[in-house]
Amino acid sequence: MMRDAEASQRRRQGRCNPAARPMLVVAIIGASAMTFEVFRQATSAATFLGSAGHASARAAAVEAAATEASAEVPASRRQAALAAPVAALLAAAVGAPPEALAKRPTGVNNPGLLPPTDGKSTTVIDVAKILTESQERQVMATIKEIELDSKVKLRVLTQTYPNSPGLAIRDYWGVDDLTLIYVHDTGGLGESNVVNFNAPMGVEKFKPVNFWRRAQNVFGNRYYIRDHGDGETVIDVVNYIRDEFKPKPPESS
Repeated sequence: MMRDAEASQRRRQGRCNPAARPMLVVAIIGASAMTFEVFRQATSAATFLGSAGHASARAAAVEAAATEASAEVPASRRQAALAAPVAALLAAAVGAPPEALAKRPTGVNNPGLLPPTDGKSTTVIDVAKILTESQERQVMATIKEIELDSKVKLRVLTQTYPNSPGLAIRDYWGVDDLTLIYVHDTGGLGESNVVNFNAPMGVEKFKPVNFWRRAQNVFGNRYYIRDHGDGETVIDVVNYIRDEFKPKPPESS
């Protein structure tokens, strides 16, 4: 009886042993990369569900929601994964190899969907019609702030692929090394490709690939879109970029 009691006590201690729990957690997380990805997305969503206020209040949470896993992926692969949906629209100009293009959505070139206004003064093209007039004015005003602060030219395109001007935006906007393109797709590219960025090397000098991937994961997940709607998500993304590109005030000594 005494031996049975001692064995039972050891089993109880084993279940409650704090040193044993981390090993179990590591085993569970290590069992499946997909499980970890689902966990990460749920964490990102939980961080923002029901949240209110300006996008600047979310900046710290965006950093907290990022995973260490993305830092371990080679930069070339991260860049390719980040830009794939946008690259599909700009494929001919980018000059991607045929075998890579075969795995992407078909590129489109439809200048008929461009607005009649001049590209230099038109920073938002709302093909998907998800922005109200006041929202569009707000986004355009914020884009001006970003350009004044950083010289980066943010351009916003909303679409439902394949209903997109596609390649035509390059000449229309005069895309160069400081042109950051944010494509907001309302489902044509799949629910995981709602928020998409094309950040050339000139823009990466300000913010690296991982920054855009984190923003894409946080603002582009289906929970965020469901709770905020497409129009408000566009505003939040642009506000977040503005706040991150603002010059930091000098620290007082």
